[in-house]
Amino acid sequence: MDALYVVNPSLLTLVLSLHLHFYLLVGAAMDSCYDEGGIPSHCMPKFENIAFNRTVEASNVCGSTPEDYCMQTGSTRSCHYCDASDPELSHNASLLTDFHRNEEPTWWQSQSMFYGIQYPKSVNLTLHLGKAFEITYIRLKFYTSRPESFAIYKRTEEGGPWLPYQYYSASCKKTYGKDAKGFIRPGEEEKTALCTDEFSDISPLTGGNVAFSTLEGRPSAYNFDQSLFLQEWVTATDLLISLDRLNTFGDEFFKDAKVLRSYFYAISDFSVGGRCKCNGHASECVEGERGDLVCACQHHTVGADCQKCHPFYQDRPWARATGDSANECLKCNCNGRSDQCIFDMEQYRSTGSGGRCVDCRDNTDGPHCEHCKANHYRVATEDPCLPCNCNINGSVSLQCNAEGRCVCRPGVTGAKCNMCQDGFHSLGPSGCRPCECHHSGSVGECSPLDGQCFCKRNVEGHRCGRCKPGFFNLQLQNPAGCQPCFCFGHSLACSSSNHYTPVNITSDFIEGIDRWVGEFFGGEEYILQWKEGEVYLLPLTEEDSDKFLGHQIYSYGQPLHITFTSETNDLLPNSLTVILEGSGMTLSADLFPKPILHPDPSNSPMQHFIVRLHEYETSFKPRLSAFELQHLLYNLTALKINSLHSPFPPSSSDTSQLARVTLASASISSRPLSLPAAWVEQCSCPLGFSGQFCEGCAPGFTRQEPGGGPLSACVPCKCHQHGICDPETGMCECSHFTTGMTCEHCLPGYYGNALIGTPGDCQPCPCPDRSSCVQIAETGQVVCTNCPAGQTGMRCQTCEDGYYGDPMGQSGTVRPCVRCNCNGNVDFNAVGICDHFTGRCLKCMGHTEGDHCQRCQRGFYGNALEQTSGQKCKPCSCSSAGTSGHVNECHPQTGSCHCLSHVTGRDCSYCEVGFFNLQPGYGCERCKCSPIGSTSQACHPFTGECVCRPGVEGTLCDSCRLGFFGFSSRGCRACNCDPMGSVSMQCHGNGTCQCRQGFVGYKCDKCEVNYFHNRANHQCEECPVCYSLVKKQVGWSGQESVQRENAVIGDGKGGERCFVPMIPPTNNRQISNKLLHLCRNYALENDTSYFLFWLQTP
Repeated sequence: MDALYVVNPSLLTLVLSLHLHFYLLVGAAMDSCYDEGGIPSHCMPKFENIAFNRTVEASNVCGSTPEDYCMQTGSTRSCHYCDASDPELSHNASLLTDFHRNEEPTWWQSQSMFYGIQYPKSVNLTLHLGKAFEITYIRLKFYTSRPESFAIYKRTEEGGPWLPYQYYSASCKKTYGKDAKGFIRPGEEEKTALCTDEFSDISPLTGGNVAFSTLEGRPSAYNFDQSLFLQEWVTATDLLISLDRLNTFGDEFFKDAKVLRSYFYAISDFSVGGRCKCNGHASECVEGERGDLVCACQHHTVGADCQKCHPFYQDRPWARATGDSANECLKCNCNGRSDQCIFDMEQYRSTGSGGRCVDCRDNTDGPHCEHCKANHYRVATEDPCLPCNCNINGSVSLQCNAEGRCVCRPGVTGAKCNMCQDGFHSLGPSGCRPCECHHSGSVGECSPLDGQCFCKRNVEGHRCGRCKPGFFNLQLQNPAGCQPCFCFGHSLACSSSNHYTPVNITSDFIEGIDRWVGEFFGGEEYILQWKEGEVYLLPLTEEDSDKFLGHQIYSYGQPLHITFTSETNDLLPNSLTVILEGSGMTLSADLFPKPILHPDPSNSPMQHFIVRLHEYETSFKPRLSAFELQHLLYNLTALKINSLHSPFPPSSSDTSQLARVTLASASISSRPLSLPAAWVEQCSCPLGFSGQFCEGCAPGFTRQEPGGGPLSACVPCKCHQHGICDPETGMCECSHFTTGMTCEHCLPGYYGNALIGTPGDCQPCPCPDRSSCVQIAETGQVVCTNCPAGQTGMRCQTCEDGYYGDPMGQSGTVRPCVRCNCNGNVDFNAVGICDHFTGRCLKCMGHTEGDHCQRCQRGFYGNALEQTSGQKCKPCSCSSAGTSGHVNECHPQTGSCHCLSHVTGRDCSYCEVGFFNLQPGYGCERCKCSPIGSTSQACHPFTGECVCRPGVEGTLCDSCRLGFFGFSSRGCRACNCDPMGSVSMQCHGNGTCQCRQGFVGYKCDKCEVNYFHNRANHQCEECPVCYSLVKKQVGWSGQESVQRENAVIGDGKGGERCFVPMIPPTNNRQISNKLLHLCRNYALENDTSYFLFWLQTP
């Protein structure tokens, strides 16, 4: 790229004047987006050559294959060489935007016309800017003549379409379909690319410039800040130069190679003047996080081109900064309750504030989070809004007041109208509905959730209007609502009877004591004192009257009234005990007086006691179930009133009187009743039961527990059509030869199935002596069950196992059954041990055989008739090696096997004495012991090794052991060679030993002449030199057989003892002196001392 270049003065003046005016108003603010007072102002990045050092992509470059080219220089051509691989000869696209001087130009060059470069084939140069820039001008400096036709295109976004920017052509109409030298009138579309032929002449042949001003000829150029069209027109992210037609002199038609090589495209400089587009909100562009170029946005704008407001600065619409106004983005007002907002044009038009807050916190709402959301409230402005939580069904409106209280529908209550008032239920769209509970069967109000009434224990239904199964008589005064069915426990289905009327069992003592009796603590009876209308209670206990006893089940759930009177209030009992006894149970209740609502002052003082006879009476002890209490009342045996708790001890003068006892009950009535005793039940009895209370068994039924009474279940009679049964005991009266509790069996001597239920079920048994029998159900066959001893079979016609004979004479003469004789060799618990007719034994045990198991089987031996032996027959077990025959063949009594030659033993398992090496099929071979060295002819039965005499060895005892000699019938003698003196412990045949050096003797136990015994190592060592000298002087060689005497030469310390030969007596002294002389000299020479002494032999 040229550091200095020349531009047409008129063109340069036009470009500079347009852009000087464009940036005149903002020139002072280009370095900062805020003035000295910190007020936002228009700012923009610096104006620069934005193509400098950017890579241009070229669709064609010379030298990819090295080629020649020629330069047009007027009338002559100078030819050169282009080679892309040689930096000195390369003309690649990087030379379009590099730095160079005019005197040292560099250029990009395409291939020549020789390679087909000419219209309609275009060469494209593409410049990628990396982001949007506002382009002021585009300048191209050609190294060759300018093209006849080329065009400039732009792109405003990556991957977008290429838009025409400007056309240059000497043939505008022909090439681009445009009129040459066109212009734009005011009011016309200003984003139109024009075509001009001003720069399309072939001259100059080199160095021709083309400068394109983006705003030249645009009527709105002087009002640029207000022209959105021109702002978009000058914006580009990519530029494309399309070189479409070369300029020529017309000589290319001759196809001369040198001529064709002189026509090509070459551009030395490609520069683009402009600014990084930041819309007046940034003074510089910097490298972004992804390495791309972005604006360093100010004025609370964001985006690569500062083209939008920061997310929380949306209070007015984004606008490009101008010289008149910075148009900075304004912060949204969300009253501190949101960090996000969006721009709302309608709101902006109506209020002047376009920032509408979103995601308001604290349940606030409004464009500025200035009020609570619908159905929320707050006490103070600074407080967060709380949800009203008005129940949608219970509230008139979901909006509450400032205190958070909701307006409720009828029957609804609660601060949030979320629950029904007492007596209402099922909160719904219409509010709450009133409860409709049955008062006799329910407790309290209904459930406010679903209107379900809270039923008493024995009541059910949504409104508690019916008794549960197993209960009846719904009554208000009954704590459980309904009383349980009694029916003696046989049915759970009952209802109120319509045949009973209420009655009172009363003792008013008008006509007498009414059969009440008194009793002391000890059980002694006392006659009560009666006065008209009262009984004196001098005793402590009053026993019941008969009319209060017995079947009183109709009084279940009814009250018992007891009234006392006395002369003064002080004598009235303040408590008493009522005792009920019946059905083996006792029930007591401690009672206290009930207040009299309207006492008559003219009457004597009275006390009233009341107890209701049902299981919910808390004063009863022990607590009984409903069934147990009704069971007790079914047979009430005693009613006692105990006045033990009277405040004063009883006396004849101070007494209180029992004035009245009333027990509510019921009695049957044959007339229609206006007010029946609804507490009396009518049971629906199951099959087998009868009676109002299912207390009896229906005909054909009897008690499951004979004599169990009405509490026992009824079951069908089981007499199997052979008689009738008792309804209480179930005992059948049997006929048709049947017997048993239910006539379920035939009489003894009869057979059949009594359970069938016909008169002919049982028939006489066809067995000997009219004994018993049975009939097999599957086959119908009759089998005798009590045959005589030893007989069996369906008719006792055969002998049973272990017996034989012909009891029925089926094969001839009648033979009674007798026990089989198998000599105790069978298992009498087994089946089929012998033939039933012949008595022949069939299952002999213990390896026996024969008709009577009288002998042992082949391969076994012993006595099969032996009665005491544990194992009568034993296996032969003959040795397979020593037996000549079969291994299972032996003598039947002794068990002896047939042995091979020289083999013995019961089972032929070992050799005879003097033989060994038992071999199958051969027997044993004879021992080969030496008759001299062995003690006998017997040898080891397996190895054949003989028993040797002392000192003898060898398998056959035929040699002496090591260290022995003299093999004879007495054995071998020990050599006894001295271990220190012998070479070996083995001696010669004559007993002499082989001696080591220095040892002699038969046993090598002596030292040789001229050797002595060293006690330290027990060796015979050679005598010293002195002895040799003496020996030499004497001239004795040790071979002469002359008489000698012992001469000992020693060192005086006991270390050496040597002996010299005897010298004749005549020469003794002379020799001795000579020896002494020799030894002395030796001692002096060898620094030792010797002495000589003589040992006279005897």
